[in-house]
Amino acid sequence: MSEVGQLTREHWRGEWNGDYAAEGERPDSYRDYKGTVPLLATTLRLLAAHGPHGPVWWRYGPTSWQPLVEALDNPDDYRAYSVRDEARRKAQDAMCRFGVGGWVSVTACQAGVFPLVGC
Repeated sequence: MSEVGQLTREHWRGEWNGDYAAEGERPDSYRDYKGTVPLLATTLRLLAAHGPHGPVWWRYGPTSWQPLVEALDNPDDYRAYSVRDEARRKAQDAMCRFGVGGWVSVTACQAGVFPLVGC
């Protein structure tokens, strides 16, 4: 199975896209699966024991057996990245709105008038 995965990697892996991160922060990223095909494998023993909807599917890339629906999903694609990005934006907005002396406008915070951490 591992040789099949290595020989077909360019067809299922997707392209990694990373973000810029400020100093001390961990960059976030996602995989773009446009033009790729999920490559799945299983065994007759697993199918007989758990059926086709059980955790019997090995998707090249992730490192565990999964049910079919999970194996066909792309949990590290742009959808997941955009959810994390929106959460980061909301957290930054909350930090910018509450300054040392009370509420601060987002515009003033982003302009650097009020030098707050994370703005």
